[in-house]
Amino acid sequence: MRDRVIELTQELVRAPSLSGQEGRVAEVLAQAMRALDYDQVDRDELGNVIGVVHGTAGRRWGGVLFDGHLDTVGVAEPQAWKHPPFAGAVDGDRLHGRGAADMKGAIAAMTVAVGAAAAGERPAVDLVVSGTVNEETVEGPALEHVAARVRPAVVVIGEATDLHLNIGGRGRGEVVVETIGIPAHSSNPAVGLNAIAEMLAVMAAVRRLELPRDAFLGPAIMEPTDIISDPYPGMSVIPSRCRVTFDRRLLVGETPEAVLASLETVFADARRREPRFSARAGVAEAEFRTYRGHPVRAPKFAPAWKRVPEDGWVTAAREALRSAGLEAPLGSYSFCTNGSGTAGRMGLPTIGFGPGQERSAHTIDESIGLDELAAAAEGYRRLALTLAARAAEWA
Repeated sequence: MRDRVIELTQELVRAPSLSGQEGRVAEVLAQAMRALDYDQVDRDELGNVIGVVHGTAGRRWGGVLFDGHLDTVGVAEPQAWKHPPFAGAVDGDRLHGRGAADMKGAIAAMTVAVGAAAAGERPAVDLVVSGTVNEETVEGPALEHVAARVRPAVVVIGEATDLHLNIGGRGRGEVVVETIGIPAHSSNPAVGLNAIAEMLAVMAAVRRLELPRDAFLGPAIMEPTDIISDPYPGMSVIPSRCRVTFDRRLLVGETPEAVLASLETVFADARRREPRFSARAGVAEAEFRTYRGHPVRAPKFAPAWKRVPEDGWVTAAREALRSAGLEAPLGSYSFCTNGSGTAGRMGLPTIGFGPGQERSAHTIDESIGLDELAAAAEGYRRLALTLAARAAEWA
């Protein structure tokens, strides 16, 4: 499988695919699935590519779903790259390009691996590979759309794990806080209430919040990622509004209501200090159209998830990976993945396994090791057969 995985990774990298512009890479993936003799290859209304190898039992549910997102972030400074970001260049033992690690290498490996598994003695249940859209826009909804259609028994997320077995991941919420001031001439600030100054006090208080920590997933995080005032530019006017977006990394069980309630305590303290203080907070909402023109509207709140090491799916996955010559130590995602949709919202058994390291995502000179791609492909093949066998028994 090694050569075909490398070739397919190059083909996918050479098809630029910013979120909302995945049409070309979707066609590359669909053609590859057809060449590998998948029984069914199509695209749903969002534009997700869904390839199916039918099981011998003839049941169209309860199989194994492998997922990778087709979209990538952009390239801000292409001149800073050692190799052109969309050339898919192989240099020594690494393949370079935007999306190589996040996560076209994994998509290539799982696609080829499922094709190889189907070429032997087919399992009883369906094997499905999805190339989903707009994950970089909002994690979860596109894969949930696929999962609702194919109704898998178990889901394998292909995001980078360094060939470890991830059994959980932090979620992500995008929280918007707005302070509301009283405009005045900046030469006489006491007449008004400066929304920026009030926001700085809010941000300092947020820094002091005691956020939860999970022994396995790590700490919850609340980090400001952008700030803007109104009017802008100020032109000698005390700003009447200031808005900050916080990236809130979530732990299992955290809800939008609980996250926003912690901010209400900050606002209450601010009102005791300054009776004129006014602010509001909410969860941001994603609203966009996929490359096929399908409208999507979803809150930017992707739940955290985890499974216990003794879970039957985890045990089966570890056995499969060890049979592929991999140690498969257990870990978790520090970033957010589509697993927030299948595990966090839908409650489906979900695990993560993929080539590459999390730190490689979104970087200049993004790359992935050729040996990692080959090892991942064998790992996916063993996962497909082992998890399918358990799914058949479980059903």
